[in-house]
Amino acid sequence: MIRLPPAAVAVVALLATAGCGGGGQGASAAEIVSRSASATEAVKRFHFTLDVRNVPRTSTGLQLTSAEGDVVVPDRARADVAGNFAGVSITTRIVAIGEDVWLENPLSGAWETIDVSTTPIALLDPSRGVLGVMLGIVDPNDEGAEDVDGVTLRKVSGTATAADVAPLVAVAPSAREVPVMLWIGEDDQLLHRIEVSGPVAAGEPGDAVRVVEISRFDEPVTIEAPDGAG
Repeated sequence: MIRLPPAAVAVVALLATAGCGGGGQGASAAEIVSRSASATEAVKRFHFTLDVRNVPRTSTGLQLTSAEGDVVVPDRARADVAGNFAGVSITTRIVAIGEDVWLENPLSGAWETIDVSTTPIALLDPSRGVLGVMLGIVDPNDEGAEDVDGVTLRKVSGTATAADVAPLVAVAPSAREVPVMLWIGEDDQLLHRIEVSGPVAAGEPGDAVRVVEISRFDEPVTIEAPDGAG
């Protein structure tokens, strides 16, 4: 299920048509986002955390409320996850290699193959979902710099359609637009954090929030099929 993100040239070309906000160090907000999209796409390994807040529990499939793990582009991911499966709260681990996805049974500890159609596997691949949001951001605006753990990040706000956000949050989108905030490194131009606020799918509350943080860019990591996986 995990695929390479769109080509950087497409990201730059489409973002060039986005509305411009305030400038940062002489660059418009659209230029900041465009450069970050290209730099972030080039990253081949990274660590991520996911936090989902105020989203109602579903009764079918696997729904993640939090996750922390690693991604190796283009098709490998692993994470410790929390959420619910068919309405039952779980804490477990998940590994994806290509189209093979394994979930550790929280009761038996055995690794089981699961149908990727029931799994929001895009949440384990922020490279795809994140760049999709950056590609579709409208009216980006420079909100100034913020120091986070000693790193200077440029905040850029904007909006994106629920359809653009859907691969990141793994829901069937509505037709609405939602606010998006990006935190982009001043020095490395990489995307460090993205926050999507508001309802993406029909029936979600107005205070729904999804946050993905990305770190450990291109640090060594190896992801293999779990021991005993079928």
